[in-house]
Amino acid sequence: MVLRYSLHYLIARGIPALVNFLAIAVYTRLLSPDAYGRYILVLAGVNIANLTVFQWLRLSLVRYLPAYQEQEGVLLGTIGRIYLILMAGVGVLGGVAGLIVGGEWRSLVLVAVLLLWMQAWFELNVELLRARLQTRAYGWAMGVRSVGALALGTLFILGGLGAFGPLLGMTLSMAGVGLFFVYQNWRTIRLQLNWNQFIPLLRFGLPLAGSVFLNLALNASDRFLIALLIDEGKAGIYSAGYDLAYQPIILLFSVVNLASYPLIVRAWENRKERMVKEYLSDNITLLLAIGFASGIFVTEFSDLIVKTVLGEKFYDATIIVPWIVWGTLLEGIRIYHSDFSFHLTENTKKQLYVVMCGLFVNLIVNLIYIPRMGMIAAAWSTLIAFGCALLLSIWWGRRLILFTLISKKVIWVVTAGIIVLFCVKFLKSNLDSVEVMIISILLCLLYVSSVFYLLVRNIKIPTD
Repeated sequence: MVLRYSLHYLIARGIPALVNFLAIAVYTRLLSPDAYGRYILVLAGVNIANLTVFQWLRLSLVRYLPAYQEQEGVLLGTIGRIYLILMAGVGVLGGVAGLIVGGEWRSLVLVAVLLLWMQAWFELNVELLRARLQTRAYGWAMGVRSVGALALGTLFILGGLGAFGPLLGMTLSMAGVGLFFVYQNWRTIRLQLNWNQFIPLLRFGLPLAGSVFLNLALNASDRFLIALLIDEGKAGIYSAGYDLAYQPIILLFSVVNLASYPLIVRAWENRKERMVKEYLSDNITLLLAIGFASGIFVTEFSDLIVKTVLGEKFYDATIIVPWIVWGTLLEGIRIYHSDFSFHLTENTKKQLYVVMCGLFVNLIVNLIYIPRMGMIAAAWSTLIAFGCALLLSIWWGRRLILFTLISKKVIWVVTAGIIVLFCVKFLKSNLDSVEVMIISILLCLLYVSSVFYLLVRNIKIPTD
């Protein structure tokens, strides 16, 4: 079940990701560097605000919808009213910011507020589809949003709107899909706060909002400290290498999470303990298989990947990529598996404490070793911080839910991954780089395919 839904979400997220990649190529050719820079800054600010202000509400929706199946309308009414309150707060802050800044930025801030409203509304509704296990509708919504944003953004840029073009394109695209959501999901919902649901939502969601903010700080603090303690050039090289290693793997992990989390929550609320254990087992198996295959390939060919994707100017990023890859594996297992214990038991304060500890470790190690060792110390601190956070999450989580992290499937996946790693290292020492890369890709695909077969056939791993 987890594998089937993961493949659905891989398509649903993969096609929009390709469209977004195409949008980068189009916009960089149609916009001047200054205009593209303003567009990116506004988009980054909107994304940070969206995660910090609205993410907790979406996670709360996915967590509590299975628990309130008999009162879904009341829950949606409460969540809808909270969205309007947050929307009003964002509007006030955006208006104040618009009064402070001047010139073109004032108009960009106002467009950013509109974009944030529409993006938060769109993502709230696709999370509703996810909670209802409506994978096809989820895919259609994501596809229409991405294609519409690119088409309208290109049209507006050609019309002379500059940096406003892609921002308005995204806003109108999500507004159009959002209006359809209003008719489909909300036309019969009465938007009012139900205090019996509002208080649990706050208790569950506000620590999550803090966790999201601290996670952003944990992932970004290295760059600022390198810029402060070394120079901005090294910070740019580190940032490029970090994103190259982190973003693709965490995206694949998030696809698995899109599929597994609603299934796990639904089984938990229906008190189907055997199904919860089965879904959790499939979840960690998929995460490890994807993480090992990606980690082996990126680690062993990091120099070639960095040179091809980032270019010669960023070749120094090669030394940090392997460390960030394996750190991402630890971070992904925590976020998308071990932290589930806090979600299921509605004890998200523990998750906040876990991230706080990880950030503290990261800052201490960075401050001590970056001046002495440079960029590599930041990569090491990331791996250490992610590892400490994972261990804390497992330790505290097992006090809440006693679910198995190490199973026969997990042992099999890890063992097979280590064998693949040694095979790739052996090939590198005996063949030229092109042959090794081709064979390594085939080995990693065979490894992941064998895990998929294991899950599809539900094969029992023998104990002896």
